[in-house]
Amino acid sequence: MTIPEICDILRLELYNSGFEYGFILNGRKYVPDKSKGFDNDFYNLAKTISIVQAPSVTLSEKTGTCIDTVVLMKSMLDRLDIPSKIWLTYNRVKNRVHTILTFYAENKTVYLELTPEYSKPWYGKEIIYSDEEEFLCEYENNGYDISDVTNSVIIGQRPEFLLKKLI
Repeated sequence: MTIPEICDILRLELYNSGFEYGFILNGRKYVPDKSKGFDNDFYNLAKTISIVQAPSVTLSEKTGTCIDTVVLMKSMLDRLDIPSKIWLTYNRVKNRVHTILTFYAENKTVYLELTPEYSKPWYGKEIIYSDEEEFLCEYENNGYDISDVTNSVIIGQRPEFLLKKLI
């Protein structure tokens, strides 16, 4: 499959299809109150009670965090036998964490942001790197710590790999 074909499959499922940022726990949906700007109550709940959702929950409820979105994307890519990795980015200055996914096709490393936070100018657009090293260097040069957390993401568990970074 070509890079555009793979990206189209992922975008078809996630891009502008009514996904919202939040999480599901015990059948209850938690989403931030956008009228507050930054919803501190939601943020605290996300840090204390959320777990990594099964891709089927994220897909059926159309609700997920960055972790849930990349887990869904990875499961879709796994079904297509396309190798991928989940990365944790951490900005020490802003104390912000984010999980993203890269996949490998046509001897390139591809990043496609589809987390339901639409304000990013690169949302829904594939960014193609010559290799994983180029991808990593870009993040590191922009002041981010970045690490492969693919094997640390466990469905049904708390995202400790992410939580331990937050101060």
